Amino acid sequence: MAIEILEKQAKLQKRSLKNYIEYTLEDTAARFAEPSEAYKAMMDEMIKKDDKGALKTHSWGDIKAQYVR
Repeated sequence: MAIEILEKQAKLQKRSLKNYIEYTLEDTAARFAEPSEAYKAMMDEMIKKDDKGALKTHSWGDIKAQYVR
């Protein structure tokens, strides 16, 4: 079943099954290797806000109370 799904995805990307699996593994490994520059910049900004006391946080209870019906 899994191979059939991967074969369909490979065809959609005009790749061989082997190439699709290699590409997917490399892409996944790269995402685990190190955060993106955009993510690092966002986190640096959050740390600065937290250091200044300007970071607004909400408890899970508050979020549930506001959005859960």
